[in-house]
Amino acid sequence: MTTRTIDFHNAECSACHRKHVDIRTEIVAPSPERPNAIRKKIIFRCEDHLDCDVDEIEKLALVKMRFQDLDENDLVDGDDFLNQIDPD
Repeated sequence: MTTRTIDFHNAECSACHRKHVDIRTEIVAPSPERPNAIRKKIIFRCEDHLDCDVDEIEKLALVKMRFQDLDENDLVDGDDFLNQIDPD
């Protein structure tokens, strides 16, 4: 298990890059690797995500991680995107 230091004063929301206003320890669903284990997770929430449940926060956190390292060359406009998925 990895251990890392958490800066509780300056942490950003688990779902976005805004500053958190709420910290909670939540119990999350067991993982496929350890189906009988109870997992706890520290969730940071901003004002916009105060009402989100743990499942929604985890989905948004995955999106946040996936797209945090995009640079300008990775972005396309809508017409280019549509042409990529349906060239006809």
